[in-house]
Amino acid sequence: MRLCAVAIVRNEADIVEAFVRHNLTVVDRLVVVDHGSFDGTSEILAALVREGLPLTVAADERVGFFQPEVLTPLARDLLRHDSADFVFMLDADEFLKTPSRRVLERTLARAPQGMHALVPWVTYIPEFEGAAGAEDPLAPLRSAKRLPVERKPQHKVAVARSFLETPAAFVAMGNHRVLPSDETPDAPCPHARLPQEAAAVAHVPVRSAAQLTAKIAIGWLAYLSSGRNNPALSFHWGEAYAKLAAGRRFSPSDLVAMAANYSVPESEWVASDRATWVDEPFLADIGLRYSKAGPVDDFAAVLRFAERMARAGYQLSAGTGTAAP
Repeated sequence: MRLCAVAIVRNEADIVEAFVRHNLTVVDRLVVVDHGSFDGTSEILAALVREGLPLTVAADERVGFFQPEVLTPLARDLLRHDSADFVFMLDADEFLKTPSRRVLERTLARAPQGMHALVPWVTYIPEFEGAAGAEDPLAPLRSAKRLPVERKPQHKVAVARSFLETPAAFVAMGNHRVLPSDETPDAPCPHARLPQEAAAVAHVPVRSAAQLTAKIAIGWLAYLSSGRNNPALSFHWGEAYAKLAAGRRFSPSDLVAMAANYSVPESEWVASDRATWVDEPFLADIGLRYSKAGPVDDFAAVLRFAERMARAGYQLSAGTGTAAP
């Protein structure tokens, strides 16, 4: 069985090397779309390619976030031209977790013919107190513990070869499912849920206050730039962005609350007891060559992105019809 994965990333220098090296211990090939990064992510990806890893890097310089439009054709290309049996749809903060490749293949093989696979999404929370001064860039990932129960159980999709038989189908925003067409957004294609003990996606969305601030600010603005208007999509980014816009900064307790209630409306948040978190490491035995420990400069990142948005808007208003990179 041949397994591949795709992802679109932007400004993930603190985690992208670990993401690539870990997931390549599970899949045979990884395609990463660099979405206009300017924090060192592009340089790290280029270095990993030079190593000769089974990694392909493409670029998307648009300001707006067009995840389905970018990743859907990439998944089809891997199924068609790379003979992939399944393509995992990932983000840079997600790590495939399985007892072994053999177990994963056996589990995928049991999925009914024509169904895509749904891999449980499990949240991991690092130690935030004092994490910024850690000398090991892998320390936040190695220290992360799993929530015992997800507040809102979700899955990430691995598209099967049957995807080639449904040319109108696409991977929905968030990579949580496959939809048959734009006309039927509420009727997903058939999916088979995999057992968590055999396959899971370890999700580490929050690593530090600065990382989360930059992610929220840039992510929400990019979402708005894409012209989407669906309250069900990225609402958690919108809620967190409103806090930042009101002058609030994230404390360690905020980070825990946001990680523990990720993808849940703030009105439904509940406190998470650290004593219940599960010490269940997910990270493969990898080492890093290009990543360095250190805080993310959130202010500089947001300014850089704001400049890109301004330049893109000016070029459009000047009548070129295309946004600047």
